[in-house]
Amino acid sequence: MAISSIRRKARSQPPHVSLIIETSTSYGRRLFRGIGHYLQVNGPWSVYVEQRSIYDPPPPWLKNWDGDGIVSRAAYREIAELVLKLKIPTVDLNEQVTGLGLPLIFNDHPAIGRMAAAHLLERGFTQFAFIGHPGIYWSEMRLLGFRQTVAAAGWPCEEFRESGTTLRRYHQRSWEKEMEQVAEWVRALPKPAGLMACNDFRAVQLLDACRRAEVAVPEEIAVIGVDDEEVACQMANPPLSSVVPNAVHIGFEAAALLDMLMKKQKPPYRELYVPPTGIVARRSTDATAISDPTVAGAMRFIREHACAGIDVGDVLAHLAVSRSTLQRRFHCILHRSIHDAILAERLRKVKELLTETTLSRDEIARCSGFSHPEYLSTVFREHNGVALMEFRQKYGKVIDDRLKKNAEF
Repeated sequence: MAISSIRRKARSQPPHVSLIIETSTSYGRRLFRGIGHYLQVNGPWSVYVEQRSIYDPPPPWLKNWDGDGIVSRAAYREIAELVLKLKIPTVDLNEQVTGLGLPLIFNDHPAIGRMAAAHLLERGFTQFAFIGHPGIYWSEMRLLGFRQTVAAAGWPCEEFRESGTTLRRYHQRSWEKEMEQVAEWVRALPKPAGLMACNDFRAVQLLDACRRAEVAVPEEIAVIGVDDEEVACQMANPPLSSVVPNAVHIGFEAAALLDMLMKKQKPPYRELYVPPTGIVARRSTDATAISDPTVAGAMRFIREHACAGIDVGDVLAHLAVSRSTLQRRFHCILHRSIHDAILAERLRKVKELLTETTLSRDEIARCSGFSHPEYLSTVFREHNGVALMEFRQKYGKVIDDRLKKNAEF
């Protein structure tokens, strides 16, 4: 018996909707948030959701599913084709499988590439490169926007290319086998350079390759990803800057469009392209381009070891260069002293601990390389114009009374 003939004829309210969207990514969860925002005003729906990855196979229940509507972000053609056979009102959010003939809401991928390029251009870079997934549509479109923007500014753009163009190939490949190839590519790039990765997980892999190649990030190579995957960006070393797609808006628009389709109303469009919301700038692009490899190496050493209590002598010993030479280069390129650079990195760590933890002043001093908590308090006020606790109260996360007692200054 055909699927269409076994579907119930009388629809109950509220509509029964399936959301075939990955729960494993920040992007997917933002899509859910946007759908939820729509339903708060225009719902309710009876929604079926299950935990899944974007790479999961078709759910076994889908073949005979009897519902009113679907929002699908299926990455593989077999899922997309199965959804088509159901002949149920469907909104397509997938960015892998093209030509399905379903109403489609897409990220504006060239705009994502343009935004990343503009961010790196603002930091003074004149050399650029891109690492992505060649042959994958969304990656190629991000590269297109990135390359066009840097070319319009008069600068070249390198690209890392690898064989293989299927999603499964990228999903199943061994990063370890590819790592040395990427590290060699990074070593050979002209520096300083601004690099865009097609997404955050590719960017994290790129940062690992930079470490293996002993290339300083962000001093020699600044790296930006896409998606603002919070876990990946925060755990990256250094924390990763990222372009933020407007997934919440896409989710909202998908729900609104599906609502129209289920009511048999004519949709106002067949395809909608949504630009990104902006960039979350973190340490991986927090630098101006440094063409002097000695200064870049010094800044990398300072970034990695400032909070361990190093001083100017440790930096000089690491680089085997004279104090006068390095001080002169620091003042010429960065317009500050080596000591000032060490102090700035420690104070950056202090701000991070104030806003993201409930550590006490003494614990913060210990974690950021200050020998004396009292000195930390004095220096922090001199450089920021407020006391430690005032800064935490203004910018920190909510701290309950019990935790405040353990974090008093």
